[in-house]
Amino acid sequence: MSEQYLSAFAVDGDALLRTVGSGGEAFVRAGLDRIGPLAAAGRLLRTTEPAEVEAALREIATGRLDPSRPAGYTWLLELLLPGAGDTLGAATLPGRGWHELADTFEAWGLPALAGLWTRPWPFPWPGSEAPDADPWPFPSLAAGPQLDRVRAELAGFDLGRIHEEPELLPGGDEDAAEEVEWLVGELLPAWTAGALERGRGLLLLRDGGK
Repeated sequence: MSEQYLSAFAVDGDALLRTVGSGGEAFVRAGLDRIGPLAAAGRLLRTTEPAEVEAALREIATGRLDPSRPAGYTWLLELLLPGAGDTLGAATLPGRGWHELADTFEAWGLPALAGLWTRPWPFPWPGSEAPDADPWPFPSLAAGPQLDRVRAELAGFDLGRIHEEPELLPGGDEDAAEEVEWLVGELLPAWTAGALERGRGLLLLRDGGK
């Protein structure tokens, strides 16, 4: 059975973007040193080969980004984010179709949450210049007033709608209601609060099966 893995971090996105082109050897070494402990804790899906990781980290550190690099650079975030901020939590969502939640959130009148779910953070590309509009793993970031809007939408949402409108759930599957309620009613509010308490943005990283 396919699963989607969702991780949440409280980060300063601008600070992480400043590592691009910094030329910092410390940035590369810190990333490589993180492989062993994170792999031992079962927290890495992709960044387990030091040689492959080092080459990609050096491209970021030197700013010599390759737009044709297979899989881009977002696969490095599972390695970089634990050192760039605080890990807020993780969840496993069973099945496929979780990207469809963006349309669900829009239908429920939650535009800020829909934007967080569907708008990719362009790391490590400057501005919105990322060559891949639908990267995988998929990182998304909300910070400042945008994250305040997400918090307000979550606080005002009637969770009863999840069970009343099963046709809006991923794949139109009523069996997804329990996971959606867990996500919208518990996880996202807790992660949003955790990021705001730290004065940082909320970064979600989705991986596994789409």
